[in-house]
Amino acid sequence: MEYKVGDRVVYGGSGVCEINAIESMSFYHERPQKYYVLKPLFVKQASVVYVPMNNQEQVSKIQPTVSRDEAISLIKKIPMEATEWIEDRNQRKDKFNTILNSGSREEIMAVISVIELKKIELMKEGKRLNAQDEKVLLEGTRRMNAEFAVALDMDIEEIEKIVLDEDKKAELA
Repeated sequence: MEYKVGDRVVYGGSGVCEINAIESMSFYHERPQKYYVLKPLFVKQASVVYVPMNNQEQVSKIQPTVSRDEAISLIKKIPMEATEWIEDRNQRKDKFNTILNSGSREEIMAVISVIELKKIELMKEGKRLNAQDEKVLLEGTRRMNAEFAVALDMDIEEIEKIVLDEDKKAELA
């Protein structure tokens, strides 16, 4: 799929980005080639991502953002049916990070749901999530809320309120 300047897309681990430019550039004394210049949205620090247009593996990580209808459908399904909790923390870290970086939106939402359920279970026992699970939860939630914000033309804070409120979810149309 060809993208153009101004398109909002999701790029792998960078989340929602806007294509700021398509430019010919040369890195490390190689021949100039065309790059998508992506500016991640909803991040506090300034960053730019360069994706070589002739590298199909990297270009394939660029996906269109969720549509308005898809966003509403996903939000109304929250909490989603959770994926299976993996007891081995290293296997869980690998699996959950793979899903965050290349999984479908439904898979990401299922990971968020399973971690939220585990968090509630642990809180009842007076315990907390470990740092890596908390990080996956925060990153997954950040990415999905950013996509929902773009699709619904809302602020992230508004999305967070809608996701947590069944009455507000029902009002989405």
